[in-house]
Amino acid sequence: MSDSEIEQEYLVKVDDEVYGPISERRLVDDLGKGTLSKDARFWDGEDWLPVGFLLEDNLWNEDDWGEPKEVVTEGPPLPASLAWEDVKVKGRWLMIYGDHLVVEGGGFRKEEIGSILMGEPREGGIPIVKILNVSITAFDDYSNIEISSFHKMYEVYTLVINLSSSDTESLVKELKNSEVRISFS
Repeated sequence: MSDSEIEQEYLVKVDDEVYGPISERRLVDDLGKGTLSKDARFWDGEDWLPVGFLLEDNLWNEDDWGEPKEVVTEGPPLPASLAWEDVKVKGRWLMIYGDHLVVEGGGFRKEEIGSILMGEPREGGIPIVKILNVSITAFDDYSNIEISSFHKMYEVYTLVINLSSSDTESLVKELKNSEVRISFS
């Protein structure tokens, strides 16, 4: 029997009771017959997920289980106190989340291959007190923002985002309140 023919099995949780392991095929059949509640959850090895996720790869799905397949949200990916969207990369945000400056979203871009190969993070958070420098290069209608901090022990890395001129002014105001070093070019 090949690896592709091995039936995937999951632990299933209904209310506080855990059952299984139960094969994926049986879970899908039980959902179809109504013998398994749509409120049941299965263990994927990391978390308890709604059993409706198992139906996405199977043909049977006659009911709307009330769970969105894709959540589309307007705004930043984190509930940040302040957030500014990148003007060049849709879905990429610079946020102040607690006491961290966070760059997140926008998916993978080919421009980041070099930094990824060097082991530098392409997104993430930097505690505001650990920011080494913020470099701002102003253009006609936007600014390129580069935020640098330490990576590992002695290596420096930089997170990059492009903000509108008004968002840049707002960011500068916030960073000056935190006494962050800012250089303009």
